[in-house]
Amino acid sequence: MSEDVAKRADTTPTAAANFYEVYGRAASNRKFVGDLLKFGKDGTYTAGKESHEIKLGTQMVAYMPSLRCGYVQWQNGSPSGDERMGLVGEGFVPPKRETLGDNDKSLWGSFDEGEPRDPWQLTNTLVLRDLKDEQFYTFSTTSQGGIGAIGELCKDYGERLRQHPGDWPVVSLEGGSYLHRIRSRGRIKFPIFRRVGWVAAKDQPALDSAEQPQIEQEQDLPGF
Repeated sequence: MSEDVAKRADTTPTAAANFYEVYGRAASNRKFVGDLLKFGKDGTYTAGKESHEIKLGTQMVAYMPSLRCGYVQWQNGSPSGDERMGLVGEGFVPPKRETLGDNDKSLWGSFDEGEPRDPWQLTNTLVLRDLKDEQFYTFSTTSQGGIGAIGELCKDYGERLRQHPGDWPVVSLEGGSYLHRIRSRGRIKFPIFRRVGWVAAKDQPALDSAEQPQIEQEQDLPGF
């Protein structure tokens, strides 16, 4: 794979575009890399089949070219295998929700609060690597808070990209909370990827050095 990617990259006009394409194309063929990382309603990060806790403050490198967005279809609390996802770095734009089908809300399931649960969930995934043990994770989220955390990171990275296209952000895994508009629901917790530094992308291990996990995942419910 590396030789094929290198040949394609040789046709790009700059070294920055070259490197971005290498990692972007490597990521596009892999839905999940390393352990699946989630942020729970209790404000903790957990990963892997056994949902072991990742401590707040853990620092990880964000592999920005791996960022994927789009829609994933859910059935009976699990992904159905049908999705419309693509790489942000390659200009992918998610389709309009109404074009995906399943538009009859009377046939949808519901959340615990009784609100309709759309089987097509807007989803973001991003590959991260722990700086200490070099373990790979794929953060996956459908919540407004989780997508917002990735969005803030993208804005920071986008600004850096103009002058330092070969850098990736180092983030600290943190969390915040806000009071739900329906006070009886208490405080809603959300993830924060606080940027604490930058690293040279060329010095980071390639994604194809990571193992892919078996995907067993509970739905990350959208925030309100």
